[in-house]
Amino acid sequence: MKRTLKRVLCGVLAITMLLALAACGGGSASTPAASSSPSASAAPKATTLRGTCTSTPETVDPARGSGENDLLVYVNLYECLVVPNEKDGSPEAQLAESWQASADGLTYTFKLKQNVTFADGTPMTAKDVKYSFDRMMTIGEGFSYVLKDILAETTVVDDHTVTFKLSKTFGPFVTALTCFRIVNSTLVQANTKSSGSYGANGDYGTEYLLSNSAGSGPYVMTTFSVHEKMVMTKNEKYWGGVSASAPSTVEIQELTEASTTKMLLSSGKVDFVHGHQDSTTIASLTATSGIKEADLPEAGLNYFMINTKKAPTDDVHIRKALSYACNYDQMKQILGGAPDASGPVPTNLFGYVDDFTGYTYDLTKAKEEVAQSKYASNLADYPIQLDYIQGNGDTGKLVYLLASDLESLGFKVTINETPWVQFCNNEADISTSPNVTNLYCTANYPEAGSILEYKYASWTTGNWNQNEWLQDKKFDDMLNDALSTVDDSARVTKYGEIQKYLVEDVVPSIYTCASVVKPLYNSNVFEWRGYTGNIHAASEYNFYYADFIMK
Repeated sequence: MKRTLKRVLCGVLAITMLLALAACGGGSASTPAASSSPSASAAPKATTLRGTCTSTPETVDPARGSGENDLLVYVNLYECLVVPNEKDGSPEAQLAESWQASADGLTYTFKLKQNVTFADGTPMTAKDVKYSFDRMMTIGEGFSYVLKDILAETTVVDDHTVTFKLSKTFGPFVTALTCFRIVNSTLVQANTKSSGSYGANGDYGTEYLLSNSAGSGPYVMTTFSVHEKMVMTKNEKYWGGVSASAPSTVEIQELTEASTTKMLLSSGKVDFVHGHQDSTTIASLTATSGIKEADLPEAGLNYFMINTKKAPTDDVHIRKALSYACNYDQMKQILGGAPDASGPVPTNLFGYVDDFTGYTYDLTKAKEEVAQSKYASNLADYPIQLDYIQGNGDTGKLVYLLASDLESLGFKVTINETPWVQFCNNEADISTSPNVTNLYCTANYPEAGSILEYKYASWTTGNWNQNEWLQDKKFDDMLNDALSTVDDSARVTKYGEIQKYLVEDVVPSIYTCASVVKPLYNSNVFEWRGYTGNIHAASEYNFYYADFIMK
């Protein structure tokens, strides 16, 4: 019997958020949970969809990446046991046929679909599922942190049945499986080098998967040059059926300069841009015939991430002062009228609870907080470093606006615009992490626990999502307790207590607004078909090219 999780959205699901590329067009969006072949039709001529991204992935290996640009690729090459339903984020079957949990919440049994094949024609079986999970947990990168110290064993029961044994209960287990993609074990093992970092598994196929794909998805990676260009070709034998009108080839080049992006899109040399665009570029390009900006939902926020271990932001009163010095309304206007963000969890995520007192723009209160800090008498001796990502739309304007108000309070501020790779490297070490960084963050799976864990847990420090370096035992204990709670209602209550603690007591971040991006595309070239519901869990299913309709 299929086990489905009851999802009770705590909070208003009426906020519409813009995704990192997207589209318009009429008609209902199809879901990546493919299960049937498309209608027969005359095959059109080969078509190529051309786009840009701010950074290519470092690797095509789904066990190693977790960023937005990684997922832009993974959703087209690989598939998961379950995917998030676009309306409420609840898990629905993709490679799985059904699933069931034991009464104690420690064993999950999945029945697999029997008609799935990988791109090379190899049938997918339970051994591929076991291999994929064992491989990801052994490599210990990407999304492995989600199940670290939780997944005890993956067992093959028969060709189409697999069980997961947990070492402890984990309430969002099935939902979290939307992060884990299945690879063709036969293909990867055939291309595994005997020498490597993983014992008997050699290099575990990591070198091969740097630039080659091994999935069951509707596209195959045919060319990959890191930080340059990637080319994906349609898998015409895709087990789920792929429309003849979907692009035959998708070419994406790395590009960060707004001026070059503007020139390429307006001249018709590229068809879409993935990533945040500044308001000037948007206004100019949307005046061009056929160029439109997307309007699709995202379960994320814009954060100013505050380093809680570096002076002077190691003082909670300084962090509160920064929160009061943030001109929220003006920042939302800069970002094109972005919706509010009242705390660390997006309002459209399962587990959001509005039971805390947040912050408003109030320089008088900011001054009062500074006066209570241990740095009140020598504030100028402790400059605040503010970093933001190069080519990340209008986020630089937010940084300069905050800096202006901080300087009026007596702070000395330095500002750095950093390339994405350098930004990630800086965040990886507490000694190089600045006082404050600005970043968009979205949930990895559609539940509050996802964003709370990777943003603030001690065991996820040193990644690009977490400049806060919170390392707070009370928070860790509260989060572990919530994640181990199987009952949905009880888990939501605990998530609410965590949100209140973060906002009122710890103040590790400034919650600027709901995540808003302004991606652009050429509607003369293709019709965009992406998620249209209230939930988008950073999984980039809005870039599921099999749903696109070339013109």
